[in-house]
Amino acid sequence: MALTKKQKRNLWLILFAVGTVGILAVSDIWLFPAIERTTRGIHAFDLNPLGLSFADAKRFVQLLTEEAKQLYLRVELPLDCVFPLFYTPLFAMLMQKATTGKKKDFLKALPFLLAGFDYFENSCSAYLLTHPAFTETAASVARVATVGKNLLMYATIAIVLWRLCKKALRKRK
Repeated sequence: MALTKKQKRNLWLILFAVGTVGILAVSDIWLFPAIERTTRGIHAFDLNPLGLSFADAKRFVQLLTEEAKQLYLRVELPLDCVFPLFYTPLFAMLMQKATTGKKKDFLKALPFLLAGFDYFENSCSAYLLTHPAFTETAASVARVATVGKNLLMYATIAIVLWRLCKKALRKRK
């Protein structure tokens, strides 16, 4: 029995959702706690919604053990580069599903812009970790990347949820 187009789309949606949640779980339950064990309460670059100040970024890098730094560089950042390959199509498909079809709007570009900021943030994190003598400018650019990624993430999730709720309410009438 062949799957319909809608069933295939829903299967992909589920696979992207499972991949997204799986990567989040590995990062949040295992990797970030292991990385942050020596940083005295300073969270990793990715986990600060407003980014790290220059002083906190310096302190974070100084406090990292070599083992934690290598875990960040060799496991967390590569995994974080795979992460957008799951959440971007997930958000794009949800945005498409949430659209009424009356208009094609710029909001559908948000998941892709988000992925771009995430890759930019990952590049900044890698730079700060591999260049411990980084400047205040480098830390500020990394902070902008983190704030931009977080704003786009929150906006994307909020818009998808808003549109899905709005669409569900319309169907109930």
